[in-house]
Amino acid sequence: MTRRYLGIALLAVAPILPGLASANAFDHLKQSASSLMNSSGMTQNQNAVGSATLLRELGSGSFNLASPQNVAGVLGYCEKHGYAQSATQQVKNSLLSKIGGRTSAEKSAGFQQGLSGVLESGQGNRFNLTGLEDRIGSRVCGAIAHRALSSFLGQ
Repeated sequence: MTRRYLGIALLAVAPILPGLASANAFDHLKQSASSLMNSSGMTQNQNAVGSATLLRELGSGSFNLASPQNVAGVLGYCEKHGYAQSATQQVKNSLLSKIGGRTSAEKSAGFQQGLSGVLESGQGNRFNLTGLEDRIGSRVCGAIAHRALSSFLGQ
């Protein structure tokens, strides 16, 4: 009789086993994605924001830029990837002049992060510009340059 119940229990559980295997695979996928986020410098605690939100916050003034070094680096990234317009280049050059030139800026971790496309806010948020479409990249870079004029260059 015990074997009969054991057999029935096994038959009842058998259809669930593939789902459990899928759940384990899903957990593994989540762990892999989390480690990728951490290895790219964008942890869950750093609250990476979306490009639409970033544009809105830059336009409204609620996104406080962390440092002129980081912004100069980001504008260098924009220039390197073809997002820069002449105004963006001028702002980058003005920021570099204000902070002691490119040699001085290159010693800054914020500048290096900016050159890799990571914009830092004064609130601790980060936004990674890598992978932006050309049109969005140009708008974001233009908004960053405009914000930098008022934040760091008094214009």
